[in-house]
Amino acid sequence: MVDCNGYHQKNVFLHFARYNERANREMYDLLSQLTDKARKRDCGAWFGSIHKILNHLLVGDLYWLNRFRPIYPESAVLNNPRLSPPNLSWEHDLHEDFDLQRKERIFVDEKIIAWFEELPENQYKDPFQYRDSVGELRNAIAGQAFEFIFLHQIHHRGQVSQILDTLGLPNNFADNGSYLEGP
Repeated sequence: MVDCNGYHQKNVFLHFARYNERANREMYDLLSQLTDKARKRDCGAWFGSIHKILNHLLVGDLYWLNRFRPIYPESAVLNNPRLSPPNLSWEHDLHEDFDLQRKERIFVDEKIIAWFEELPENQYKDPFQYRDSVGELRNAIAGQAFEFIFLHQIHHRGQVSQILDTLGLPNNFADNGSYLEGP
């Protein structure tokens, strides 16, 4: 892997995972100030409501973590049965209750961080196969798939931020500048 003055690719993904956890935590803290009705109100977004966007992110992350198993089959992190809930589906919410959804988000973010701590860096270049959400067999390079999980998160947190902007609610949960300054 490329060494940029000691800043290895593994460190980049760990940075992304830690930033992702912090941005999600700050977003959920802000969203906890809204009523359940406000979080579930159809805002005209692709998934309708903030609640459905949050659910989409959780389902997507769980699917990706399961898809990553062939990269490192002996992974203690990815073999955790909680990463494969029986109700994992795009068709319905994992959790109707915001507090349960938030706890699930915390758990998944912890597992994403642990996954990047656990996975040997030399496996980032490995090809792997997975089934997409419609069952098609796909091929990917591990590192590129890892990038996608974070880009997906950023994209949808941006949607939530835009909805909050239209409601006139100040939000800055995804400000990387403040992240660089520390917790």
